[in-house]
Amino acid sequence: MNNMPDAPAADDRISDRDLMLQFESLGDNCELGLVQRKVGAEPLGLFRFAGAPLRHILRAMDARFAGLADPQYIRLQPENGEFMVRLTKYDFIYHADVKIGEADPETLHRQQIRTVRFLADKLIADLEAAEKIVVFRQNEPLSAIDLIDLRMALAKFGPNTLLWVTEACAGHPPGSVDVVDQRLMVGYIPRLAARENVPDFDPVPWMTVLRRAWMLWPARHATTLVDIPPQPRQDPVDHRIDLRFGRDGNAGNHIGEGWSAPEDGFMWSVDDRSHLLIDAPPAASDYWLEMDVVPFVAPPAVTHQTLAVTINGTHVHLFDAVERGVVGCAVPGHLIRGRTNLEIVLEHPHAASPSRVAGEQDDRRLAIAFRRLSLIPTDMG
Repeated sequence: MNNMPDAPAADDRISDRDLMLQFESLGDNCELGLVQRKVGAEPLGLFRFAGAPLRHILRAMDARFAGLADPQYIRLQPENGEFMVRLTKYDFIYHADVKIGEADPETLHRQQIRTVRFLADKLIADLEAAEKIVVFRQNEPLSAIDLIDLRMALAKFGPNTLLWVTEACAGHPPGSVDVVDQRLMVGYIPRLAARENVPDFDPVPWMTVLRRAWMLWPARHATTLVDIPPQPRQDPVDHRIDLRFGRDGNAGNHIGEGWSAPEDGFMWSVDDRSHLLIDAPPAASDYWLEMDVVPFVAPPAVTHQTLAVTINGTHVHLFDAVERGVVGCAVPGHLIRGRTNLEIVLEHPHAASPSRVAGEQDDRRLAIAFRRLSLIPTDMG
């Protein structure tokens, strides 16, 4: 990683306003847009003043924003004395910058149809040109799989560089920027603006991070860029770890507490937490954790199960409602690199006893039945 190296003095001479025009907001709120306004930059951008959760953005990008500007999906919504625009196709919302009473709603609606269509086309063109740094921030922790999905979505349009702005922490002081690879940078500021009060933001650390990211941007310095989109599901079979649960499986020696006895083809995780201890796979940049599962449900008492995955003491992913079948998440390589063993902790707080919730003769507190668990290096290196 590259953290705050010296940069050519000429890069410092770009004005704050011109600097701001080198960045394109991808959500999840208008904090970057307000930073741009602070220095007199007013670029047009679909997400510049929009509230848009990441999963909604990814769905829209996958569809290339199809239907976004259809009239039936554009709604005007009065709020705090002004009009908000809700794009119901993908559930985005943004400020129309029009106070109630300043414009006829029907006229404003027609104007917004044209505006949204223009901004969607402009964003697609900008992403295909890949001549700006794409900025994303969100108040909630960004999971590994969300980050991979966002990078893959951007790569489908072109060789885009993502700057993920997050809060400073130990080892990553405010104003610092890490260059993870030629397509990802991480910038650190003291705090992100609260979702309920975005205008309460501090532009100074933002400006520091954006200028440093501009100076470090690999695309500005590389003479030849070979872009390889993230590939989270390549399976080098010789190096993957596969645990099969059940009487005929191979998981027995890796089982810790929180499991019931093996059955035909599966094992139940029980109570609130289950432990696994496995040998570490060969070193890789990232891994894919894949599980074939069946959650215990007994409506109306138990409508779903959640599953939190922790590896070597670090939270990796939360499955908020576990689906029956194969589910997966990304695992950052640094959690595994240099280790001989991995402790996987599976938390499932909605475990319930069939005898209590379904009148069956089974007192175990069942959570999720596991058929298979695989840890797959996505690349070797």
